[in-house]
Amino acid sequence: MLGLGGGAALGACRAPASTYAGAGGAPGAAARGEPAPGDHPRVPAAAFRATVERVVDGDTFVARRGGRLLRVRLIGIDAPESVQPDAPVECFGREASRVLHRLLPEGSAVRAAYESGGRRDRYGRQLWDVWLPGGRFLQAVLVAKGAAEARVYRPQHRYADLLARLEGRARTEKAGLWGRCH
Repeated sequence: MLGLGGGAALGACRAPASTYAGAGGAPGAAARGEPAPGDHPRVPAAAFRATVERVVDGDTFVARRGGRLLRVRLIGIDAPESVQPDAPVECFGREASRVLHRLLPEGSAVRAAYESGGRRDRYGRQLWDVWLPGGRFLQAVLVAKGAAEARVYRPQHRYADLLARLEGRARTEKAGLWGRCH
């Protein structure tokens, strides 16, 4: 469930400055709803390839890796619910799901990596950081568009500062859910 306002607590998590591909991030540095080129961390050397099978909702998808189908939860973000059983669709839930569908069409190739602290969540989903073709960091794109909020689920917090900064920009610009649900 999307707990709006959770981004403010992210300041305590610090990622090493060397993690980021550039020093972008000044407000106005990117087109509305898009991270600046410097806001995309480099694909880690340990990243692996996977193929998208289908999108479940705004922060979960099914991928094929090594011949196995895996349910994947994106690290560091929380999108409004759109398919949770016995729960209403949250504000901007359907739109967030559509954004992820556009970014991850069926059959598309992605690069992904685990963070230290565990590879699965309590529901058995794989926990991945994901990069789109061309090196765009998927979570950064979703947060900048206002399709998800930045959220730390410890111990995975490698890109927490970046995502919190992008959420702040999205809030200021009233992008996505920030312009519609508040």
